[in-house]
Amino acid sequence: MTMTRIDNRFVSARLARLLPALTLALGVTAGGAVGLAPAEAAAAVPNVGKVAMVSMQRVLNETKQGKKARNDLESDSKRKQQKLDKKRTKLESETGKLQSLKGQELAMAQEKLQRDYMELQSMYQALQMELAEKEAKMLEKIYLNAQKVAKDLAKKHGVDLILIRDETTVLYAKDAFDLTNEVVKAYDSAN
Repeated sequence: MTMTRIDNRFVSARLARLLPALTLALGVTAGGAVGLAPAEAAAAVPNVGKVAMVSMQRVLNETKQGKKARNDLESDSKRKQQKLDKKRTKLESETGKLQSLKGQELAMAQEKLQRDYMELQSMYQALQMELAEKEAKMLEKIYLNAQKVAKDLAKKHGVDLILIRDETTVLYAKDAFDLTNEVVKAYDSAN
């Protein structure tokens, strides 16, 4: 299993949670809420002071727990792939033996192979679902832990808003706004 798959799933799953905060941040940065008069904008949008960002992808890649989880997923994926490959190889070998069969014996062997291939397909789908569930649980756990760490750091630094930093949510920000290094260090200390 590659981290690219995890990256895309993680970004997609979190994007829905981030949009309200991003909208709020853009409204504040633009000088007020879109479509409201200045007085209404000040009343509708809370005053946001310090803003920071955290790259959740870096948290996944750089924390001890994230590295361990990724390695566990990859090794589990390899074991399951080896199991599937072994079964597939056996089926391919049995397919080669069909050439020597004729009549009823051939029909029965073909029917058995078809059932075995369908079983292999079902097995593959079940293993994919199992890996996806493990991946989702791992991501959720790391995300929740990082959220707690980020909240503590926000209090420590007087930060009002922390955004998830990636190329789809933050187009530009000074590096001084990035708390990722501190989150990774604090995360590893706490977990």
